[in-house]
Amino acid sequence: MAEDRSSKSAGCTSWVEVDAGALRHNFAEIKSFVGPSVKVMTVVKADAYGHGAVGASEIFAEAGADYLGVTTIEEALELRAAGITTPVLIFSPLMPDQMEAALRFDLEHTICDLGLAKAASETAVKLGKTARIHVKVDTGMGRLGVLADDCPDFMYRVATLDGIQVAGLYTHFANALQKDIADSAAQNERFSQLIPVLKSKEMPTGLCHAANSAGLLRLRASHYDMVRPGTLLYGQYPTRHIHDKLNLSDTWSLKARIIAVRKLPKGARVGYGSEFTTARPTIAAVIPVGYSDGFTLIPESVAKRNLNPLRMAGYRLMGGGTGASVTIGGQRAPVIGRISMQMCSVDVTDIPGVQVGDEVVVPARRTTVSARIPRVYV
Repeated sequence: MAEDRSSKSAGCTSWVEVDAGALRHNFAEIKSFVGPSVKVMTVVKADAYGHGAVGASEIFAEAGADYLGVTTIEEALELRAAGITTPVLIFSPLMPDQMEAALRFDLEHTICDLGLAKAASETAVKLGKTARIHVKVDTGMGRLGVLADDCPDFMYRVATLDGIQVAGLYTHFANALQKDIADSAAQNERFSQLIPVLKSKEMPTGLCHAANSAGLLRLRASHYDMVRPGTLLYGQYPTRHIHDKLNLSDTWSLKARIIAVRKLPKGARVGYGSEFTTARPTIAAVIPVGYSDGFTLIPESVAKRNLNPLRMAGYRLMGGGTGASVTIGGQRAPVIGRISMQMCSVDVTDIPGVQVGDEVVVPARRTTVSARIPRVYV
């Protein structure tokens, strides 16, 4: 396996290594947890949480995902352009001029406004197609959706429009990450009470869905016809209040190769602003990763401008270290000097035998890692 991974990353100076087997495993864990009667929409928004939307979607589709969830039509069209035919739901309402593309590429989308429903209807009639929509209900998130009390009348009006098929009815939890789950339970109760009201009026609801990753694990009553996991698929629990319910596998790692190794004397200054000074003879390794790649969310210089004078004095007393570090050969290597846009230096004095080309593991927030960095599936 090690040889296979090495060959796939050959030619890269930095790359995101995605464990395809771990993605499949995590999907299977979720599917087993919710049971065979509940469909699973795998959320692949934001470039599949930094894993690469097309690659991750292909893996989930092959594993049995019933739907793929994205935020924008641009994300959905990327999947269709790659030949992915699994049903896709767009969470964000479309602009009227995007309706035609949604219909031509069989994309399902969110409706929570009557004007937009009419635009979908008119476009569908013009093209001789049927717009498959999911009506979003605002049960307490306060961002998008038809208020629960207004939903029966809204659904009645939608039902009078030509070319419209209600493929789903859904809501979203605002506080499922909080320690106290009471607010989400109350939201779920509002949603669950709405469903029989609509059905009693013979209004189609399509697939009912509410549970994100946190709701999926904490509120079984919110599973309905389908669940919408995101974070869990990628090997992470959404909050510290939830753990050990699934056997999750890590899926993602940002890696780079050392591009230079330098011997610096005591008193040498490193990086922009010359804010770091070596306190001893130092071996420094340079890696081709910086803040534009997601290593720290903001430039180090900006962070330091926000430090109060007392903290800045402490920073200088410590030699200007950032506190960030990478891992080389299983050992920690602290960053020295500012992290710049696409490079940084790390202290490898205490790690013997470091050479140009050695692999480095870089901590980063997944969704901030630049899309230009290749995703390598292993």
